[in-house]
Amino acid sequence: MSGSDQTWMRWALELAMRGRGAVEPNPMVGCIVVKDGRIIGRGYHRAFGQAHAEPAALAACDTSPRGATAYVTMEPCCHAGKKTPPCVPALASAQVARVVVGCADPNPQVAGQGIAQLRQAGVEVGDFVLQAPCRQLNAAYFARMEQGRPYVTLKWAQTADGRIAAAGGGRLQITQPASQRIVHQLRARCEAILVGIGTVLNDDPSLTARTRGPSRSRLRIVIDRNLATPPASRLLATARDVPVLIYCSQRAVADNPAGAAALRDLGAELAIADEASGHLDLRWILADLGRRDVTHLLVEPGPSLAGAFLQRGLADRLWVFGSTMRVGDPSAPGAPAVEYPRTASLELDGDALWEHLNPQSAVYFAPEPSADFVLARSERQGA
Repeated sequence: MSGSDQTWMRWALELAMRGRGAVEPNPMVGCIVVKDGRIIGRGYHRAFGQAHAEPAALAACDTSPRGATAYVTMEPCCHAGKKTPPCVPALASAQVARVVVGCADPNPQVAGQGIAQLRQAGVEVGDFVLQAPCRQLNAAYFARMEQGRPYVTLKWAQTADGRIAAAGGGRLQITQPASQRIVHQLRARCEAILVGIGTVLNDDPSLTARTRGPSRSRLRIVIDRNLATPPASRLLATARDVPVLIYCSQRAVADNPAGAAALRDLGAELAIADEASGHLDLRWILADLGRRDVTHLLVEPGPSLAGAFLQRGLADRLWVFGSTMRVGDPSAPGAPAVEYPRTASLELDGDALWEHLNPQSAVYFAPEPSADFVLARSERQGA
């Protein structure tokens, strides 16, 4: 592995990030084609169902890719029966001399077979380059493929004195408009947003993504063991337009069949979750969301739900927005203690965004800022 290999792969990584929020459940992938020390083509997977990074880069080449080196952040696919043709034949027919791969694809239909087929076609395949950062880029994809669950991000805002709500748990606007815009952009890139029943009762949120661009927010989730979600809530007012999934207990449905029927009539789906120690089992819920093909789950928790995720080690990433405002009341709900190392920070018109990654997560590979964070930083720098 040469220093130049790392440089080109880093370019491909940055390119891959542009697909965040549009390619899921596929991974983000970038490809750079280099010949005679010059980039002759570049491409990335722009959206699910569209061309993958490798054919996009080959099509963009300004000269013949024959004899060139292709740098691709994840092992090229080799399986058929999907929305797009496999990438290995495209690279082989283009007669590239060498393919440098960032990391293997955990998809069982690929998983080393793409590299093997390239070699069988006479293409030299270099050792994995920047493997840990390439895996970290697609931590959510690895979570779904290898762990059978979505990637979990906990997000909250806190005041300078460590409070996340007003006294008594009342709603409190903590952050500035710049921070709020980034939150909605993050929502728009995630397939599902989850809250606890306390947030529904205290804040009556809509959990939609208010952005100018396309939004992937297609599922709003409430953890509501006792089935206390008000029929007049904002979530249920729009449940026929944007799906609402309520996890509850078997007992709650049995004790209140009319209430359960009313929620269903308004368009909500009720899912009976397993219980553990008197609470709905969060691991079971994550596994169920994995079965529903949710790749990115954004959790906007109150203190109790945040504590439950953190105590069980179920959060992969934290986004914490810090404000300069103070509540000045020690009885107001406090922010959870953060023990994960901070991997990135961003100033936001008086607020701050801190990203923390859980080093104990099964899908932690490197202390690299996420694509969501890099995109937020780029947008701020371009503002």
